[in-house]
Amino acid sequence: MAEFILMPKLGFNMESGQLAKWLKKEGEPVQKGEVIFEILTDKTTMAIESTLDGHLRKILVEEGETVAVILPIAIIGEADEDIGQMIKEAAEKLGKTGMADSANAPSVENLPAGAPRREAVPADAASDGKIKLTPKAARYIKENRIDVTNLDIKGTGFQGGITAADVEEYGKSHRGRITPLAEKIAAASNLNPGGVKGTGPAGKIMKADVEGAVGARGEQGRPPGDPLADRTVLKTIPYSGMRKIIGDRLSQSMFTAPHLYFTTSIDVANLMTLRQQANSSQEQKVSLNDFVAAAVTKALQKCPELNSSLQDNQIIQYEDVNLGIAVGLETGLIVPVIKKAQNKKVTQIARESQSLIDKARNGKLLPDEYKGGTFTISNLGMFGIENFTAIINPPEAGILSISAVKKTPVVVEDDGEDKILIKSVMHITLSVDHRIIDGLVATRFINQIKALLENPVSILI
Repeated sequence: MAEFILMPKLGFNMESGQLAKWLKKEGEPVQKGEVIFEILTDKTTMAIESTLDGHLRKILVEEGETVAVILPIAIIGEADEDIGQMIKEAAEKLGKTGMADSANAPSVENLPAGAPRREAVPADAASDGKIKLTPKAARYIKENRIDVTNLDIKGTGFQGGITAADVEEYGKSHRGRITPLAEKIAAASNLNPGGVKGTGPAGKIMKADVEGAVGARGEQGRPPGDPLADRTVLKTIPYSGMRKIIGDRLSQSMFTAPHLYFTTSIDVANLMTLRQQANSSQEQKVSLNDFVAAAVTKALQKCPELNSSLQDNQIIQYEDVNLGIAVGLETGLIVPVIKKAQNKKVTQIARESQSLIDKARNGKLLPDEYKGGTFTISNLGMFGIENFTAIINPPEAGILSISAVKKTPVVVEDDGEDKILIKSVMHITLSVDHRIIDGLVATRFINQIKALLENPVSILI
């Protein structure tokens, strides 16, 4: 019997997920335990397995769409099973009225890869009155800046509708109509070559044709107020996926929680000496960041106000220190969490931290490994950054920014006289949510960290 495949809820705070990629096509057989799609959560991309055997009868949510958890995203069932009523039910839940119109479409057969498929054309599909496009085809055309009105594309979809596969196949078969150099110039200039008249053999679009079209567009200019006026666009990148999720969360943090900042400098000479001694006497190497993590953990135990969050008009203080370590990725930022850090030695923190960072960079983090943080540290010192302030990772009460160690002239008093010495100095900046953390508490906390790092043996005791 056919069943819905639902958007999974992979964490307590997960409210929605973005369908990143389908690994199966409609009509293809699916086995229980086989990975059929990938979703993008607020932190990472997760591969999702099928929970039953059958055929992928209907894809309800296309790649790039975001839906709430526990909503249907596909239907798996027998190849000849009637799923019309299920499609109508899914359309109502997803708010896709056009999808319901396709509920009586012919059942999807188990077609071989690459074979033409009959796709229903929903009522809300893009159309100019003559050309019928499926939603996926319309999105493909928009993303690739294709002018279908000037192209002779034969649709293989339901009632002659043009599918995304039709457009893609047409593009492959007609790629020879433009020279590689002309195509490269068109892409760099954000120009759709579909409307350019070619002067080469058999109407082939040449370099001069594209350059002429770009020049003509420049002479026409852009409308007043256009943000791209008088600028050459290299490329446009959709603000979506992980980048948008991070932006939304941090924007909410910045504009909801009034941030207050505290910066101090730390003499790390003793810390660097201790680290060198530790690494020369043991197999497990310990980084400067590991010592900072251990110091922050101890300071949080002495200043539990910082190990808290504001939720539902209640200030919640936590017993365990679940320390987040911010990790920068090509696609954004993720914060794996060292759970119950207060029970771990520096070497244990170092081992677990490195394992989590490696998983984060390889996209292998499990939801439990980046959930439940109570405080976060962010270190850009390895990139030579001398000072920065970080935005609080909600719903936490604070975040600590760690900068690079620099040789710095420092004025010290020696027998009543001021002297200038060169010392290894590191700046740290504490960002706190001023709604629940006052300046006195924040000052006590950051000074506690300073004392621990300048006398690092106390971290090991």
